[in-house]
Amino acid sequence: MKLCDVICKTPIHEITPLNNKDNKIYFKRDDLQPFSFGGNKVRIAHKIVEYMLNDGCNVLITYGNKFSNLCRVTTNLCCSLGVECYMISVSDDDHGCERAFNGTMTELFGAKVIRCKKAEVDQVVNELKARLAAEGKKCHYVHDRESETVQCSAYAGVYDEIYRQQLESGVWFDYIFSASGAGTTQGGLIIGKLIHPQYKAPSSPDPKIVGISTARVYERGVFKLKEHVSSYYELFRNGGKPNESDVDRELNLCCDYLCGGYGLYDGEIVDTCNRMLSINGIELDPTYTGKAYLGMEKYLSANGIKGKNVLFIHTGGAPLFFDHLLNNT
Repeated sequence: MKLCDVICKTPIHEITPLNNKDNKIYFKRDDLQPFSFGGNKVRIAHKIVEYMLNDGCNVLITYGNKFSNLCRVTTNLCCSLGVECYMISVSDDDHGCERAFNGTMTELFGAKVIRCKKAEVDQVVNELKARLAAEGKKCHYVHDRESETVQCSAYAGVYDEIYRQQLESGVWFDYIFSASGAGTTQGGLIIGKLIHPQYKAPSSPDPKIVGISTARVYERGVFKLKEHVSSYYELFRNGGKPNESDVDRELNLCCDYLCGGYGLYDGEIVDTCNRMLSINGIELDPTYTGKAYLGMEKYLSANGIKGKNVLFIHTGGAPLFFDHLLNNT
């Protein structure tokens, strides 16, 4: 299998809004990427593995908990390519859930799972890197700054893809929303907009990119977005620097709908997931996409936004949807 063979241009289509009826809502279906149950992590994982192999690395270290979409896809990709893979699995933010489909699949793919508490992650990663280096192996860790920059490059390319889909369809978006966790998807979209100033709609302003935070408070989230942008220019733009005022203008992160933090949700989010499936036949999950979709609708209403074309990036997470069915129905 070639790395690029399973990445495709994903469709965009209009859906029936659940609550906010004042705008046209469109979904970009990155949940339909044809690998490992799809999602934004398919694009991101392929960038990670392509970069690490080109860098001469032969071991991937990924990090997350049993709900992690990134761990599922990266370990699946490593398994398919015969690349040695470790998962650092944290146990103190699993909210008492004994099993999750993503975690079960990660083990199925043969990843060597090392469990620890969140406060111990840095120590465990450093000890693992040292041990593997002593064995003559070169590691790539997905949460090094350089790796997160590589991850952003996936969605810098998606901004280009969306622009071309607008040209083809004649539908131009006023807003682009996505769930924002680690910030690599939103950061990539921002980068795509900054490096393609020529991508102008014929009769409307450039789309406003808004992240709906699913985990981080505003200060931390914005700090990471700025870091992603500056690191991208250093790594992929010959050490250049973006215009700071342009970057600041694009830092639209809404943290009003965290519902207590990562992996936490309430009945309203559960109802959003259930209604989206019933009305549009589309699965959302309460950890990422369901929380982000509901946050988007609330954001539009709270800011009096009406009569606009709004694009929601469906970042996938089908296994989390089935976790939701088991736990909430």
